[in-house]
Amino acid sequence: MKYYAGIDFGGTGIKVGIIDENGKILIKDSFDTDPAKSGVEIAKHIAECTRKVMKDSGLPMEDILGVGIGSPGLLNPETGELKVVVNVQNLNGVHITKILSEELGKPAFLDNDVNVMSLGEFYYGAGKGLKHVIALTLGTGVGGGIILNGEIYRGASFTAGELGHVSISRDGKYCPCGNAGCLERYVGRDGIIERFMISKNKGVKTNIDDHLDNGKITPKAIAMAAESGDALAIKVLEETGEILGSVLATLVNALNPEAIIIGGGVANAGELILGPARRTMYKLAYSIPADVVKVVKAKLGNDAGLVGAASLVVANLK
Repeated sequence: MKYYAGIDFGGTGIKVGIIDENGKILIKDSFDTDPAKSGVEIAKHIAECTRKVMKDSGLPMEDILGVGIGSPGLLNPETGELKVVVNVQNLNGVHITKILSEELGKPAFLDNDVNVMSLGEFYYGAGKGLKHVIALTLGTGVGGGIILNGEIYRGASFTAGELGHVSISRDGKYCPCGNAGCLERYVGRDGIIERFMISKNKGVKTNIDDHLDNGKITPKAIAMAAESGDALAIKVLEETGEILGSVLATLVNALNPEAIIIGGGVANAGELILGPARRTMYKLAYSIPADVVKVVKAKLGNDAGLVGAASLVVANLK
């Protein structure tokens, strides 16, 4: 049996796990990140955490074939350099795969966090057995990963997949990226809440107060209200799906994928969003590629980052 280590790195925490060749997680653990430390110190701490999980697994070290790490920010997967990590700026310019490899004695691989989540779904989740897959994560923002012919498509400067910044309206809402009308301003967390609140504040009837998420109106609360039959919540989620579907149609026409996998917290609304998204996509896309593609919910859930990071090793050592 072959085993692979995965590191899901974020601004406030590190998740480390080991999967087998079937994508099953054998062991996982979580650790804190101290952004005040130097970049090299943080990288060595990540290696230390990974070494602990490897040891705790009880596996022979030679059976763990390598280490993959998924990170937010701008990076170079070919050199293993973290270029811009907004929440942990001391890591900027650090060649993290070199440090991990030296510390652990294993080949190490790096990629964008959404790309690794896409790889996890491709190898072991909703995209298993396919060759051409697009993955989207709907959360605070919207991220994307593109897999063509079984390989992550990264583009000339490794920034391919920024699907949340596809503009759906040149006169649309301003986006911090500098563009206007970006998809994530409409189907990301804040966009959904904003549309809901505009109608609520106009006096549209809603039972949202019965479904608050820790006292707040969130996409989760809106989804729960919709499931209870709240007309406003249903309308807002249907609009969200329709907006998403218009971009999916463009992706289908341009890339002709076999599947579009939708993950992230917002996607937990399920068919309340995916149903309208499919209908809109079929309506707007060319019929031949639209008849091939399936729009499905991601399967790996909260473990997508871990499994995906470990999948980087699978992808690079195959």
